[in-house]
Amino acid sequence: MKLIQNYDSISDIKSVLDANGLNMSKRFGQNFLISSSARSKLIDLLELDKNSNIWEIGPGLGAMTHMVLEMTENLTVFEIDYGFIRYLEDAFGAYQGFKIISGDFVKTWEPIALNEGKPDIILGNLPYNSASAIISSLIENNCIPKIMVVTVQKEMGQRMTSPPGSKNYSSFSMLCQYVFNVRNIGDLKSGSFYPAPDVTSTILELKPHNQYTNVNSCLYFKIIRDLFQSRRKTIKNNLTKGWTGKNISWDIVENALIQTGISPEDRGENIPVSGLVEFVYSLNKIKSVSELSCN
Repeated sequence: MKLIQNYDSISDIKSVLDANGLNMSKRFGQNFLISSSARSKLIDLLELDKNSNIWEIGPGLGAMTHMVLEMTENLTVFEIDYGFIRYLEDAFGAYQGFKIISGDFVKTWEPIALNEGKPDIILGNLPYNSASAIISSLIENNCIPKIMVVTVQKEMGQRMTSPPGSKNYSSFSMLCQYVFNVRNIGDLKSGSFYPAPDVTSTILELKPHNQYTNVNSCLYFKIIRDLFQSRRKTIKNNLTKGWTGKNISWDIVENALIQTGISPEDRGENIPVSGLVEFVYSLNKIKSVSELSCN
């Protein structure tokens, strides 16, 4: 199999794709990161050491994979494209501690974490069309690495970092900030990728802040979804019409809101994560709620 010599060269990438009968798939949201400075920036953020358990999501042809393998002996890559899997096996199969997991990351990571342990580090040039599902899956199933460095579409990065009261603040903001300090490292123009996308990307660094312990996370996740069912409606309207209203009486919910200083007539976009955590604490003091199934 012909291997890439220069990951910054579009002509070299095209030549390798053609020679090996590989195709780019829009369905998988494939865009290779062809900027060496951008790749180095991502790798430098990882704080790698030889013993780190590292996952890479969507390695493609291995532009960052080979850099990681020079510094560690425990790398698991998750790739959905079978053509690229064959390439990665040929290119990196001889490296000690290198493993490929085939298929959709959201559907495959949990058995790996169960059998081999959760990762210390996650790296990924994430596909635009599945980045939110990937990040949500990890957070909601408590797979929290010491550090995660990813590229996402700029608009998604804005949602992940936005403070309450801003137009980009959302349930996804509250999900990410519940667990991580999310830091915007900088934007990548479309020319940093091949094929060049029609959007700007952002590099994000996510590190767990460990501020919220002994929280009923399942309840928190349900409530943040309810809060943003309809962005312009009040907290009372959204909670009563969502999962919360179907499972918890309004008297209990209203009492917990008042105890934590949240007005039922306010909107979800104005509530900080810390405030909602206090609300969940208040709800969870009630026995009937603490025993409630979140399924």
